Amino acid sequence: MNRQKEVHDIASNRKIYWIGTVTLMALLFLFLIVTLFSNHKLASQIRLLTEHPFAVNGDISDVKTDLAQMRIRTERLQSYNRREDIEKVQTALNDLYVDMEGLIDEIDDLYLGPEEDTDRLRNTYTDIRKEQELLLQFAALPDSVNSDIAAYEEKHLYPLYEELESNAQQILAFVRNTERNIFTSADHMSKSTVVWSLLLMILVSLALLFFQSVIRKTNRRLYQKSRQFEILSDTVDEAFLIFGKEERECQFVSNSTDKVLGLSANVLRKDRSLIYQYMEAEAASGIQREVETGTRESWDAVIEYQHPKSPEPRWLQVRGYRIGSRQDMEYIMTLTDRTEEHRASLALQDALLSAQNANNAKRDFLSRMSHEIRTPMNAIIGMTTIAAASIQDRSRVEDCLEKISYSSKHLLMLINDVLDMSRIESNRMKLNREPFELYQFLNTFVSVVYPQAASKGLEFAEKTTNFPDHTTYIGDSLRLNQILLNLVSNAIKFTPRGGKVSLEVSYLKPQGKISWLRFVVSDTGIGMDEDALERLYTPFEQADASIARKYGGTGLGMSITQNLIALMGGYIEVKSKPGEGTSFTVELPFEHSSVDLQTFSEETLEALNVLVVDDEQDICEHTALLLKKMKIQAQWVLSGREAVNRAVLAAEAGQGFDVCFIDWKMPEMDGIETARQIREKVGKDTPIIIISAYDWSEIEEEARSVGVNAFISKPLFQSSIYNVIVGVTNGAFGMTESKSQIAGDSLRGKRLLLAEDNALNMEIAATLLEMNGAEVEGVENGEEAVSRFMEKEPGYFDAILMDVQMPVMDGCEAARHIRASGRDDGRSIPIIATTANAFAEDVSVVLAAGMDAHISKPLAIEQLCSVLKRLVDKKEC
Repeated sequence: MNRQKEVHDIASNRKIYWIGTVTLMALLFLFLIVTLFSNHKLASQIRLLTEHPFAVNGDISDVKTDLAQMRIRTERLQSYNRREDIEKVQTALNDLYVDMEGLIDEIDDLYLGPEEDTDRLRNTYTDIRKEQELLLQFAALPDSVNSDIAAYEEKHLYPLYEELESNAQQILAFVRNTERNIFTSADHMSKSTVVWSLLLMILVSLALLFFQSVIRKTNRRLYQKSRQFEILSDTVDEAFLIFGKEERECQFVSNSTDKVLGLSANVLRKDRSLIYQYMEAEAASGIQREVETGTRESWDAVIEYQHPKSPEPRWLQVRGYRIGSRQDMEYIMTLTDRTEEHRASLALQDALLSAQNANNAKRDFLSRMSHEIRTPMNAIIGMTTIAAASIQDRSRVEDCLEKISYSSKHLLMLINDVLDMSRIESNRMKLNREPFELYQFLNTFVSVVYPQAASKGLEFAEKTTNFPDHTTYIGDSLRLNQILLNLVSNAIKFTPRGGKVSLEVSYLKPQGKISWLRFVVSDTGIGMDEDALERLYTPFEQADASIARKYGGTGLGMSITQNLIALMGGYIEVKSKPGEGTSFTVELPFEHSSVDLQTFSEETLEALNVLVVDDEQDICEHTALLLKKMKIQAQWVLSGREAVNRAVLAAEAGQGFDVCFIDWKMPEMDGIETARQIREKVGKDTPIIIISAYDWSEIEEEARSVGVNAFISKPLFQSSIYNVIVGVTNGAFGMTESKSQIAGDSLRGKRLLLAEDNALNMEIAATLLEMNGAEVEGVENGEEAVSRFMEKEPGYFDAILMDVQMPVMDGCEAARHIRASGRDDGRSIPIIATTANAFAEDVSVVLAAGMDAHISKPLAIEQLCSVLKRLVDKKEC
């Protein structure tokens, strides 16, 4: 009885399905017809609007623009009516005529209004063109003056301009009225479409509601049966699916799939292939092949699965069971999470691999550092041996000592790189905030890197742009120098002979008190691929082993550079392609400083009158700007012939130039020939300076023979210009007090106490200090230093140099004893720490112990003498 009722219900539902389907299709077809008709009408309205009113509206706007351009060009003749000015205006008007005629033709074709409107527009334009041609002829007359041209234009052209504007406005008014009519028609059509659409949607909704009620009853019965099966399946921890061979949908999916697979049962029920997306490609292909072939009744596999709700992969055991015949195959697939068991298996392997990697990293670092350190050490030992064997050959010994010094500095640079990296990784790197003058900084920097580039046969170019007059900033110029030196040195290192390296510095828009500066270092070197760029900032990394072998280096430079830029609050970006070169862009923030660091006197330079000669106008303008900032009067010309004429005229007028800056390589007449003619026609009194971006040694003898006084290299800076002017004028201009220099007797008459436990270090320090005039007494530890100080009368020693790490009593403890000795000079005597500990916290420790300054080893004698003189002079004051 129940079976017959189920069959009757199925037949009734089938009839309802057909009736509902036909009804819905008829309503939807009617809705489609209404929609298509409405769209067609709206499309025709839009086409009409686009092809006529909109196009004419745009053309009228362009006509007005061209008219305004004509007016601007003709009004220019009121101020500039030279022949070349008239020709420029004629050329501009010809271009506008062509554009205007095209616009009027297009308006004539598309305009839907009265034809006489476009006729008036065309006639007025023709009149304007005739009058403009007459105006150009009038302006070209020799006796034409600006007021006559203005009067002519006001009388003959301005009324026509206004008439053309009026004609255009009349057409525009008709176009806008047409647009309103089209919009009104489209609005009516839109409202009709909405009404019909609403009516059809109501009918469709009613049909769907009826159809849905029938389906709901059927589904309720099916749900009751499936729910019974789901309750049974949910008691199992494994996830399983039932599906047919040819079907994407699943007949059944257990709710445990959300936990095991990270995919809801509803999603997998619709598309079982989703689980393959999270499997390894090879494993997924194997499972699909088993399902499609059906050769085995059951199979089992352990696969890696990327759980969509977990960041880490999981491991699943997948088992499949074939049901039914080969013609009508179905499958039951079970999936069990075996992640914990697999992780336990991999843990031992990972521990072993980590230990091996750590050993490899340590070995690679030690190998590279050993190679890098051994290279300068080999040079030091070798050159020392050669010097000892050639002790009677002074020039050979001097050459060996120079190479030993260079290798020592290279070795120190390697150590500093490692120390900097250590500071960065432990967050102990500190930045200084001191004022520095940017142009002086760049001048010093370029003077260091330019010879490196030149020695390798590279062209080096430097350019500054957009900077204000005042270029003093507050920041860590030492770290900025380190950043730029790393980038430029790498550019020089990786650019083959004949290539180019450039540094461009530009001033960006300020943000309050902060100014952003952009530094772009570009080269035409070997470049880098994507893989090398990804590892660019990784410590101890280089592009590949061949690069490390060919060019050397620790691989720390770029990592330090990136971290320094980040520490300074800046950004770095790199663009590179193999074989095409590399470009680094660094942007850094600096605070503007009100301190003026210039070392020359502007007042004493105001009397100078300077001539600049260069065939590149940018160089002339840049040089003239630098001279203007120095309050020097400057004129510039673009050729040697102009320079000779200008110099002769100035001399005849009694206003001869005090100095001439002349570029070496210029077309037609080079700098040497220009200097020769100036000497012949003006005399020998005017100093001449040759500007060159090249090594001038090959022409120096010839240049001096024709009267050249000095040479200056590009790029030019205020400081380099000032120095060469002072040199060629024998200090007649710009002489100010020079900065104090550390001479050979800068410490003469000073008695120093030196505490150092290493005999070799004591000998070096004592000898260097005595070479600068000091009298030195040495002790081997802190206790002896305290005793020696206390046994001498007050004021006997002028300063104390204290090593920090010493036996018996270290330097900090000795400094505290001296400060607490109760003697007046114990509180005031300068104590300077001399130590190999160079970290910022090391400086803080010695200052906290009562010392006055910190100098790291190896000692730089100039710095040491400067600090000693400053502290001793301060104490005596």
